[in-house]
Amino acid sequence: MRLTVFFISVILGFGLIPFAYAHQDDHHSHHDHHAHGEAHRHHGAHVHGMATLDLVLDGEELMMHLQSPLMNFIGFEHAPETEQQQSAYQEMIELLKRMDTLLEVEGADCVAESIDVEDPYSNSESDGHADIDVSYFLRCLAPENITGLKINLFDIYHQLETIEVQMVLPHAQQQLTLNPQRTTIRVN
Repeated sequence: MRLTVFFISVILGFGLIPFAYAHQDDHHSHHDHHAHGEAHRHHGAHVHGMATLDLVLDGEELMMHLQSPLMNFIGFEHAPETEQQQSAYQEMIELLKRMDTLLEVEGADCVAESIDVEDPYSNSESDGHADIDVSYFLRCLAPENITGLKINLFDIYHQLETIEVQMVLPHAQQQLTLNPQRTTIRVN
């Protein structure tokens, strides 16, 4: 179980969502019940142009949770109505299921154990806003050699302006903002 990392992050005020800390028979599951006052589902207000990325490196496991308004990735938030919208939606789902769409790990080899893309319309709010939630679970060989994580989303999704990153690393906690000019998270 990875509850230790979660509890440390909560105690230190970091507040990462508990997306990867309930392991059952090597099957990853997550529960997202984290909210802040008037927050929208996860981290705060539903803001077009902004996404959030929670990241935990614990031993060989690199766990990430990406949350963003659908608008940032496909230009609309309602259920696809046309063939063109359906195609854009399916392309987004397929791209987000590939680790290299999200990031490149610098300094170590990591393989995706699982990538879970949630159905954005199953929990969409009545005001028509829908978010995409993706959880990535990676296993890294020699994680101590990781020097950085290059986030590739800005190269693909041009409506995305910023990513608010919260992370727990073996030696530190950090919050930072990425944008098209700043796409790398330094790890060591």
